[in-house]
Amino acid sequence: MAELLTKQIADEYQKRLAVLPDYGNQDIRERRELRIELQVRCGLTELQALNVLNGHHVTDIISICERKRFEDEFNEKYGNQDNQGLGKVRRRA
Repeated sequence: MAELLTKQIADEYQKRLAVLPDYGNQDIRERRELRIELQVRCGLTELQALNVLNGHHVTDIISICERKRFEDEFNEKYGNQDNQGLGKVRRRA
């Protein structure tokens, strides 16, 4: 299972990005390698990893990762309960 993204991990990668040569916002060379490393480490999509590196929407992405981890653990423990009628409106006959 991938590591859960935290503010500390995001800060670590942003610091590592700051010392790399400036290629603008182009996803090339060392910047691309750093993005891929972050994706693999935390199980992020390409867009999420790019946003974390650029410092955009970091708290939102962390929340998404926490929610996904919670749902995965819940489904592992209790099974997928999507078809249990939860949240469905019952109509009277």
